[in-house]
This record gives sequence, structure tokens and C-alpha cells, in this order.
Amino acid sequence: MAEEADEEALRAAVSAVYAVAPADFVATRKEWVARLRSEGRKDTAKEVAGLRKPSVSAAAVNALVRAQDPVVEALRDVGARLRHAQSAMDAAGLTGLRGERDELLRAWVTAAREHAAAPLTGAVESEVRDTAVAALADAEATELVLGGTLTRALSYSGFGEVDVADAVARTSTGVVLTRIDGGGQTAEEDIRETIDTEVGSASDGDGPAAGGDGSASGGDGPAAGGDGSAPAGGGSAPQGEDSTAEDTDLEALRSALQTAESEVEAARERRRAEAEAATSAQDKVRVAEAGVDQARRLLAQAEQHAAKAQQSVERAREAQEQADEQLTEARARRDAARTALEEAEDR
Repeated sequence: MAEEADEEALRAAVSAVYAVAPADFVATRKEWVARLRSEGRKDTAKEVAGLRKPSVSAAAVNALVRAQDPVVEALRDVGARLRHAQSAMDAAGLTGLRGERDELLRAWVTAAREHAAAPLTGAVESEVRDTAVAALADAEATELVLGGTLTRALSYSGFGEVDVADAVARTSTGVVLTRIDGGGQTAEEDIRETIDTEVGSASDGDGPAAGGDGSASGGDGPAAGGDGSAPAGGGSAPQGEDSTAEDTDLEALRSALQTAESEVEAARERRRAEAEAATSAQDKVRVAEAGVDQARRLLAQAEQHAAKAQQSVERAREAQEQADEQLTEARARRDAARTALEEAEDR
């Protein structure tokens, strides 16, 4: 019973933290960790604390899935038919589904844009589209994407399986979704969460001053081991200087985050273009392979017809040879009869 209760609590926590906007993820996760600890569920709280913050694109996908947008079932349906046509080497089927696939991808991005908590950049929309492309190509990726707890975007190169490592929250038993073992946040997420923490500490003012146990002003305890007032000389730096240093650190972190995001967007754009080119090339290869397979079948049929025709020619030749022999024999008999007749007339 206790184990089932823990699993139910974890399921509720996962559902709650992945239902909020990315900006609220860290705070929501902290609330659930604190709640679970207060209930004595330390192991469950530890798993929730390890849940990875979803990227903006993953959160947008989760939002449209949780909203049960009609495009969700369309993705499942078109993906199943595409994979069937591919496995059957059905060139006509693949060609016929191409227009439906492109329309689905446009609808998928539009739905993500509508359900997202904030406007999506072009780079994020590209990742949302790449995720749908990967889901169309791989059945496992489809189920993970439609689970509503995606942590990062997926991509498909056009060959092999889709890499789903660290792409979705999951427990080691698979009963309740949480984190995939071996995962870790990207540098981009680390920087962003550091800023969230720093900003929260600076704005809330709940961190202790040097040597004190309360807020910098109006607290119950002394600020620097004295009587509540800063010493005239020496000791800790004035509060204004501390605030300036904090602001400088935050600006440096924001600048680092902006630089990292620019680099990530550029890399994502390159990856998207390469993935599209690879997917297009793979589609052409599949169509060509299907055409080759069809040509081979036609060639085999033609060879069978040619063999039968050759047999007919040989039988006709044999019949002609027999007819020639019969004609020769008939002529010989005719000549003999004519000679006999002439000899009889001479007598």
C-alpha cells in the first residue's frame, strides 16, 4: 500500500510540474519536493527533485498534447501509415502520404504555437517540427512525445532509430514517468536555473546577511555580530555594494545565457536543415528502392514470358521439321507413283 501511495504521489507530482510553463517549472518542482518531504516521502521527493526542466520546445509539445489537440491523434495515425508503407516498400503509398505528412507538420507547429505559454521563436518552432518528424519515423518516439512529459526536442536524421535518451521523464521501473538514468541538464538549462535561483534570492530577500539569521534590515538578529548596525570601519561590505555585486553577477549570467542561446539557436538551425536534407534524401532512396523492387518483379515476369515464348518457338520448329519430313516423304511417294504410271503406259 505504501509503495502504491508513493507511486501515486510521484505520478501526481510529475503531472503537475510538466503542466506548467517553463518559467514556473523550478518553483513548482520545489513546492512538490517540499510537500513530499513534509509527508515523509523522502525517496519520492528525491525523484521529483531530479526531474529535468523541459526546453521551451518540449514544453510547447507537452502543452498541445495535454490540451488533447486533434493533431495529436493525426500524428499517431499518419505515422503508423507512413511506417507501414516504408516497411512494405510501397513507393506509391509513400508518395501519396507525402502531402498529408507535410500538412500534418504545419498543423502540429500551429497547434504548438496556440497552446504554448509564450510566443515561440523561429528556432523553437523548428524544434517542435523536428520532434513531430521524429515521432512520425519511430513508433517509440511517438509514444514518448504523446506522453506529455517531454524534456527536450527530438530529431531524426533519416537513418536508423531516433535518439530518445534523456528526452522524457521516466522512473527506473517505467511505472511512473520521471527522469531517464544518466541524464543531466544542458549548460543552457543550468545557466537559466542559476539565474532563476539568483533572481529569486535577490527579490525575496530571504537569504541571511553575513553572520546574521534574518533579513538585511528589520530582522530579529544582528547583522554582523554587532547590535544591528553596520560597523563604522572594517567588517563586511556595505549593503549597497553587496547589491551592486549581485547585480553584476546576474548581468554576467544573463549575458552568458544570451550568448549560449544564440549559439544553440544557430546549431539547431543547422541541424534542422541537415535533418531535412537527410530526410528528403532518405525518402528518395526509399522511393527508388521501391521502384527497383517493382522493376525486378516486372523483369522476372518478363523473363518468365520470354522462357515460355522460347519454348513455343522450339515446339514450332520441331513441328515444322516434322512437316518438312512428311512433305519429303509424300513427294517421294508421288514421284514413285508417277514413274510406275509412266512405265505402265509404255508397255
